[in-house]
Amino acid sequence: MNKRGITPLIATALLIVIVVVLAFIVFFWARGFLTESAQKNDRAVEISCANAKFEAEIIQSASNCQTQTGRNSAVDINNLGNIPIYGIQVLEYNPTTGNVNVEPLAEHTFTGTITIGKSASVCLGRTVAGGNSFKIVPKLLAQREQTKIVYTCPENSGLGIDYQGI
Repeated sequence: MNKRGITPLIATALLIVIVVVLAFIVFFWARGFLTESAQKNDRAVEISCANAKFEAEIIQSASNCQTQTGRNSAVDINNLGNIPIYGIQVLEYNPTTGNVNVEPLAEHTFTGTITIGKSASVCLGRTVAGGNSFKIVPKLLAQREQTKIVYTCPENSGLGIDYQGI
């Protein structure tokens, strides 16, 4: 009968400390999910991606993409929307394998933004063969807090192109 336990006061204090520690852990874990989103024209940049309207064309042998080994392919972009486009991501779909190839055509940024109604061309760094499908995904210049960032829009906001070659 000489068994002793902790007093109710100490047990209550321990429970409060455990709850506070768990609350801090959950808070710092969840803070990564709740970061401030990037803004474009005073709204979330994801909404601006849906409003980015453009035309794109693949030029197999572009004169402005001359290298020592010949001419490389280019993508011509014409901005039809009211959102300036800062760059593009080119995704190549191989219909025979079903693979998505981002690496050789990876990330391309213009020497400025393509403003409303303007056009620009980007060299791809290689010659594109016919028979593949491409998706041109716009990149927008957004702001997060005091920092400007380049935001690549989701793939579903891109423009699909089936290139048959010549």
